[in-house]
Amino acid sequence: MQSITIDEADSYTAYALRPVPSGWEGSANNQVLNSLLMRLSTMIFGASAFTIRLPALMGAAIYIAAAYFLARLMTRRPVLQWSLLVCLVYNPFVMDYLVAARGYSMALAFLTCAIALAAWQRASGVSPHRTAALISVCAALSVSANFSFAIVDAVTLLLIVLWTWRDRAARGLKTAAAFVLPGLAVGYFFVGSVLLAWPKGQFSWGTRSLLKTGDGILKAALYEPNPYLLNPRLHGYVVRLGPWLYPLLGVVFLWRVAALCRQRTAAKDAALAIVCGLALALTLGCHQLLYSRYGILLPEARTGLYIVLLCLVMAGAAAAIPCRSLLGRASGSAMTAMLALIACYSIGCLRLTYFMEWKWDADMKNVYSILAYYNRTYGVTDVSTNWRYVAALNCYRELSGRETLHPIGAGPTEVAGYADGFPLYVVYYPDDEAFFKREKLKVVYHDEFTDAAVAIRPEVEIARFSGVRPYGGW
Repeated sequence: MQSITIDEADSYTAYALRPVPSGWEGSANNQVLNSLLMRLSTMIFGASAFTIRLPALMGAAIYIAAAYFLARLMTRRPVLQWSLLVCLVYNPFVMDYLVAARGYSMALAFLTCAIALAAWQRASGVSPHRTAALISVCAALSVSANFSFAIVDAVTLLLIVLWTWRDRAARGLKTAAAFVLPGLAVGYFFVGSVLLAWPKGQFSWGTRSLLKTGDGILKAALYEPNPYLLNPRLHGYVVRLGPWLYPLLGVVFLWRVAALCRQRTAAKDAALAIVCGLALALTLGCHQLLYSRYGILLPEARTGLYIVLLCLVMAGAAAAIPCRSLLGRASGSAMTAMLALIACYSIGCLRLTYFMEWKWDADMKNVYSILAYYNRTYGVTDVSTNWRYVAALNCYRELSGRETLHPIGAGPTEVAGYADGFPLYVVYYPDDEAFFKREKLKVVYHDEFTDAAVAIRPEVEIARFSGVRPYGGW
């Protein structure tokens, strides 16, 4: 089980652990549906790294099921089905957030469900009213799980309504009500009071350029071929190939679009690809408008997670469209081959021990065990840590409940911020090496993978045998 990370720990301690109903607080960091379910799972099963992540894992199960259903719905070709499903699930960027104890997996899962339900309704001709109600609920649950999905959920819902409206039998007040009222009811229940009391200045995470948005998502989607899975020679080939995969997919996609336009493919055959493409374009356009008018930052990394979903579904849907011409069949085969390559690359990036965004927190469980040892053996109760570790170590202190360590205060963001006189420090080795050398601290633990280190004052171990504690704060 991966160590609890800074953002997961903040979510648990701020919105699920406190005795007050903090899950309803208005904050960009409070992903309401996740916070409420996290409190429920830890109350029923006890608090642990697994139960803290249980709501996210439930979202992952829903997402995988929806992705499988969507892949089967789009095409009967096994290679394309497999390639699209693996791309959607094993993408290293997506995989991280299917596990992390945040609301991203549920937000992504319910958005995928909405798209899959719309495609199913259009393909099977089942009652549009019941399907519309389910799609509406899915969109509301996606927003409730993560507010950064609000725009894409609203845009996708609108496009699905327009897609459904093409069928005369589905038009009417009943269908419109089914698309609106269930979602409003679910949304009001989970986030109505949160939004009505929303404080200003919450959206402080993001970037100022759509180019940086795309660059960050590409880096996350290609991170990183695992040298333990791939032999050294193959690993080198995969690393060199990786940066070319998505640009090549884009080129082949344009070829595919040209082939489809040349044979004048019916709009109904390309509807799913068009919906996903428009949803992506309109969502990014809305974000750019909000940034230009109100300074609200553009999606960055995890807040643009839906971009991967929409791009891959659009590519898979385009590849699945039947073509009669030789050029059309060749472009479809090339699209399938590119998706298969990306799927194989994604499998080669599988990892179990750390998240890309919080790699430096990967060994917090081990670090806390060292703090617990010094607490029980030497009576150390006060610890100063780098900002990267404060939330995770406080979380492990709460989960353990057996030590007498005092709550760890906000950590410094620079070396000069460390307080003097603490018997024990948890430091980030690359940035803080000068500090513990200046203070003549003894490094008792250093993980070279994460660069987390534990440093103590030599007097700590001497004090046990002399019976004298040089620092009263212990």
